[in-house]
Amino acid sequence: MIKRRPLLEQHRLTEREEKSFQLLELLRQRGPLTRTELSQGTGFNIVTVSNYISHFIKQGLVSERGFDISTGGRKPILVELNAKASYALGIDLGPPIEGTQAVLVMTDLRGQVVHRVAVPRAADNFDRIFEGLSGMIRELLNTSPVDVKKLQGIGIGMSGIMDERAGTIRMTTQQGVRTNYLTVRDQLEEEFRLPILMGNDATLAGYGECRLGLDRAVDNVVYLYSDVGASLIIHGQIYWGASGSAGELGIFPPSEDDYLKWIKSPPFFLSSVWDLGVSAQARKLIDEGHATAIRELATAADDVTFSTVLHAAQQGDRLGQELIEHAAMQLGIRIAHLVNLLNPGVVIIGGGFEKAGSMLLEPVWRAVKKYAYEEPASSVDILPAQLGENAAALGAACWVIREVFTQS
Repeated sequence: MIKRRPLLEQHRLTEREEKSFQLLELLRQRGPLTRTELSQGTGFNIVTVSNYISHFIKQGLVSERGFDISTGGRKPILVELNAKASYALGIDLGPPIEGTQAVLVMTDLRGQVVHRVAVPRAADNFDRIFEGLSGMIRELLNTSPVDVKKLQGIGIGMSGIMDERAGTIRMTTQQGVRTNYLTVRDQLEEEFRLPILMGNDATLAGYGECRLGLDRAVDNVVYLYSDVGASLIIHGQIYWGASGSAGELGIFPPSEDDYLKWIKSPPFFLSSVWDLGVSAQARKLIDEGHATAIRELATAADDVTFSTVLHAAQQGDRLGQELIEHAAMQLGIRIAHLVNLLNPGVVIIGGGFEKAGSMLLEPVWRAVKKYAYEEPASSVDILPAQLGENAAALGAACWVIREVFTQS
């Protein structure tokens, strides 16, 4: 079983831990491979690779699988990751908004889901959410189709401002209200006899997309979770920041009216809502009497959401299309700032915005080309997220898998 390490020291790997991770991660992504291919893919000499592989075979993490095609001489032996040797549990507690569900997934070492449970929950405070967490975990374990004794750890994504030094998390919608999550973590570890890893949900969603959603390995990735949170993956490692709260993009305007004024100009740090102000702007324009199909699609003012506006836009509603276009341009301006600042290889748009497809991505890309410098803009890909509502839970599971690989 893995040992839980301090969150802010996750990037400090020993040489052995780094080599273990690189070899096992390469097998996870591209295996089965020969020892020579592993040497070429990692840059480690063949003797080092052979020693590590022998160690992994003894642990049951890797197995030999027949012979590869010979190019002359003895046929090389293929080795592959034994994905069923251990399992990881990832949990996304969801944002503090009405209609949210907590998502729990159990995966094998390849990150493939072997069991999933979704639990609807109200928009409670963290104390109430944490009270039900043990029951959620028990439900998944009791219905698991695989041996839970092979479970190596539990990763949990939480939506809020973290302070790992103090062990607190604060809901972004309730400034000043903080909850101590260390007590909950310790209680869960005692109950389930497993290490509990707790981190920000947006950060973990980005890690999941980086490990499981991309079709190639990328070292430097920015993931946007809706428009208020981000995940920064730097040199393949999660960047948590000085206190664990890295990636919070939003600020808090005093009122919705102020927000509606601000989104008419292109500043960067201005968001405090989940949808770039699309729903608030739509409600305002409807109240002013603008003709739109959004009114018919929403039975009440509270039913005007980003999804409602997107649905109208996809049906050809002009106002809906203009709102999506404007939101995409605003998002593109923020991405341009991030592209200039961090020079990532990939920017992934998630948190529900990816459902808009080209209607969102095309104006985002236009804004990036307009506002970012040519050099970083020419080297970045802007892609839609692939993991959907499972992203944060899968990212939490990938975090556990990472610890299995580094500590092997």
